[in-house]
Order: sequence, then C-alpha cells, then structure tokens
Amino acid sequence: MYRNPLDTVRLFLSLFQDLPPLARTIYVPGAILLLVYPILTVLLGHGHQGEAFVTSFMIALALRMALGFEGMVKRMMSGYSLVQTVLQSLLFVTIPLVALSFAEDPLACQRLQSAIYLLIGAVFLSDVVKGRVATAASFWPDADMRSYLPNLTRVMVIYNFAFLLLNETLIQTVSASYWLLFWAVLPVVAQIVLRALVLTVINLEDDGQHA
Repeated sequence: MYRNPLDTVRLFLSLFQDLPPLARTIYVPGAILLLVYPILTVLLGHGHQGEAFVTSFMIALALRMALGFEGMVKRMMSGYSLVQTVLQSLLFVTIPLVALSFAEDPLACQRLQSAIYLLIGAVFLSDVVKGRVATAASFWPDADMRSYLPNLTRVMVIYNFAFLLLNETLIQTVSASYWLLFWAVLPVVAQIVLRALVLTVINLEDDGQHA
C-alpha cells in the first residue's frame, strides 16, 4: 500500500506520545558527567580544561558501559561462544578507556562517539548488503519480531549514520562544553528516537499486511 511520506512522518512523530517511560539508569551517566565536569574544572584550575573534560568523560563513559555491559553480553551470546563473548566484550570496554587515558584534547572524546556510530552503522550496512539480519536479531531476539528484522536492519543503518552526522556537525559548530551537554542527554534522545523508529516499522508493516 502506498503511503504519503507526510503521513509516515506524522505517524513517526505521534509515536513519541505513546512511548513507555525510560529506565532511570539511562539518566545516571549524564547526570554524573554534568556534576563532575564543573567540579574538576574548578579543582584543576585554568589551563587544564581539556584534562577536566577528558577525565569527566571517561568517568561517565565507564559508568555507561558498566550499566550496559550485561545487555551487550546477552546480545553477543546469540552469535558467539562464551569465551569469544567475554573477550570481545572486555576489548570493547577497555580499548576506548585505555585510548582516552592518553588523551588531553576533548576532540578525542568527540571522535570516539563518531567512531562508535560509524562502527555500528557499518555492521548493519554489511548485513543489508549481504541480506542478513543477524545483528538486528541480537537486538530484537523475540520470535514476534522476526518478520520486521530486514527493515529494522535498514533503519539501523540510517539511525547510526544520522547520529554520526549530527555528532560531527555539533563538533564543528558548538564549543566542547556544549557538546558535553549533548553527550549527557544523548542516551535519552537516542533511545526515544530508536523506540519511535521501531514502532514506525512495525506499524507500517502491519498496515501493509492488512491493506
């Protein structure tokens, strides 16, 4: 069934009204970041803003990874052995933190976020090219989601590259401290947008089947 693009946009926007509340833990890393950064800026003094930025970011990033570690392991278990899952999970967590421990420029933190979106987007793009849905299946493993996985895979490509573009745009146009505010609320915004996109895919496919 043909759907006017404006109708699709309206459907997508309307879904924000029906989304369930987010878990409170999603707010914690951003709140810690916004608390720690100004404190470190004062404690370290003038001329050490970069160090305060990177240290605050590392603390918040480590907390965010810790809160999401269990979910990441569960997703990886669907495609890898226990040993492979543990090793890859530890590498995924430790490499960014170790790399940032040697950084003094806030740009390193900003580019790390871009690299994450680029990597995840590339994985989903590879699935699209090869006609696979393995990565999407690890995010949505329920049986009732299987029919939606091909379109969800395509949506995740758009989602990750759109946030990559947004991040790069903000890096070029706003100061580092304003970017830090963006990063603090990013999980909330990203989760809301993702939920709305998923519901849009489900509703569009269900409408097409009943047409």
